[in-house]
Amino acid sequence: MFLFFFFLKKKENAKAYITNQESNKLDIIDLNIKKKVGEIDLGKNPAGIFIDKQKMVIFVSNPGSNNISKININDQFHEFIPGGKSPMSLYFSKSNDSLLVTNWYDNEISIIDTNLKKVIKTIPVGKSPAGIYVDEKQKIAFVANRDDNSVSIIDLIEFNVIKTVKVQKAPYGIFSDESIDEIFVTNVQSSSISLLSKKSREVLDHILVGKWPYQVAYERKKKILYVSNQRDNSISVIDLKKRKKIRTLDNICEYPEGIDISYDENLIIVACWFDDNIILLDLNSNKFIQEIGVSGGPRSFGKFILE
Repeated sequence: MFLFFFFLKKKENAKAYITNQESNKLDIIDLNIKKKVGEIDLGKNPAGIFIDKQKMVIFVSNPGSNNISKININDQFHEFIPGGKSPMSLYFSKSNDSLLVTNWYDNEISIIDTNLKKVIKTIPVGKSPAGIYVDEKQKIAFVANRDDNSVSIIDLIEFNVIKTVKVQKAPYGIFSDESIDEIFVTNVQSSSISLLSKKSREVLDHILVGKWPYQVAYERKKKILYVSNQRDNSISVIDLKKRKKIRTLDNICEYPEGIDISYDENLIIVACWFDDNIILLDLNSNKFIQEIGVSGGPRSFGKFILE
């Protein structure tokens, strides 16, 4: 008779990785114990973040130093790679194994080979490109062009713009989830979000939210959107099925920016730029739980939760 023993690796606690534009640091927050547990020095004025959960690597854009921080999550080894001029948002595409970065001042997208550590191609888009999202199934990238009021749609096989879609005023962030067709664009100066279809690549709807919407977090269980509104200090709650705002969470903090969800800890996490902290809300009740101080100027433009 043989006995087999299986040793399961203990699951790590969910963590939030917060980019801080003023302190030039990445703060690490353990969401289980609800404390800051570490920090990593970055480049200048870090803003955008992308977490590659398969390779356990974090990419952070440093627009002030025109480079990208590449950080190994397991040993926290940090190196810089080129990011083009004023890199803002970034997305690591599994379909072509490269990092896509929006370059604000050059009005283009840089395609970066992270192994060779160099820009291998650039693609012209609209004026002041900010947010970027990649649909891996279609091998298509969507880029929000703030000063063109448009979204550029890029073929990642041919590496060219195949369509430009007009949205509302000053689109900045662009977000989605692989489980749905809709893409969400935050229109800063029209205080709205635009819904686009991945399939038809057309605008489906516009929904009014608070002043200067920055980021969207999609709650996939209830099909709810949470939108951080910078200049309203609020979060708009949207029922995606009805395509309407159903609630506003007021007086969240001063200048809420990055927003993301931890399902493991049942939390909504909000980065509060002017308050130098993050706040934790209960995902079910949306009630305030706790605030956690960070190193200075938290933004976390992108999905920043690892679990």
